[in-house]
Amino acid sequence: MMSIAVRVPATSANCGPGFDSLGLALAMYNTFTFTPMEGADTYSYTFQGLGADILEQENPEDNLIGESMKKLFAVVGEEGVFGRIDVSIAIPPARGLGSSSTAIVAGLMLANRLVKKPLSKVAMLELANEMEGHPDNVAPALLGNLICAVQDGAAGLCYGKISVPYSLRFAVVVPDVLVSTEYARSVLPTQIAHKKAVANVGRAALLVTALQQNKPELLAVALEDMLHVPYRKELIPCCDEVFAAAREAGAYGSTISGSGSTLIAYCNESTAHQVVEAMVQVFLRNGIECIGEVLTADANGADYI
Repeated sequence: MMSIAVRVPATSANCGPGFDSLGLALAMYNTFTFTPMEGADTYSYTFQGLGADILEQENPEDNLIGESMKKLFAVVGEEGVFGRIDVSIAIPPARGLGSSSTAIVAGLMLANRLVKKPLSKVAMLELANEMEGHPDNVAPALLGNLICAVQDGAAGLCYGKISVPYSLRFAVVVPDVLVSTEYARSVLPTQIAHKKAVANVGRAALLVTALQQNKPELLAVALEDMLHVPYRKELIPCCDEVFAAAREAGAYGSTISGSGSTLIAYCNESTAHQVVEAMVQVFLRNGIECIGEVLTADANGADYI
């Protein structure tokens, strides 16, 4: 049996005011290759790239790639196929760029290629959402572009896809600061004033409008958030200073990617490189190592290669 490879994009969840509902696919990728091995009854892993040394210390039985493969085999009622999984990592793990979602999506995609009756992407998204718990990462990782997704008890997972304007670029800066998703959620308030909630709803709607109608000048207001960014930015050193530097360098607006610590600025292609450099310099001046890149949106989501 031949090896199967799948490439899954990074994601930036929340997109400012779209807490737990908006997610953006970015053109930065983890690549997963599965090689079936006759007689194998488990999965073995090799990792190369960012954070490989950390991932290699994890218990293989707990790895999300293998877990999602086994889940899909069980759902379709077919016998599991086991072997070696080689992972090439370009997405910094545990930094708010959806690295765990790439593992879930990759496992489902790999297993789906091996079954007699493969699932649709819609069905795989349902499974991915069950495993992840929040669709704003797994949905864009699987489908690409900007996804608005809401989990409704009666209707299930409801979502729509929005094409990101071609001229829009994303200045992404990843500081050497770890912010766990669990801790980032723990600092959020349990209640919020009605006035702030109304303001957030308006900005989320404005963000979608700005992208649909290609009006990036609206992003300065549309990216403002009152539900999570004011609380999570306290966990990221120099956050306000980095946002100010991005704005002064020409960015439309900035926000925290996912739960952090990655910061992301929405820019025009003509200013993106000066924006990312300005953001990087703030961290470096304050003694914080970081990685900065200019990325485009990924339009296709996970795909076989």
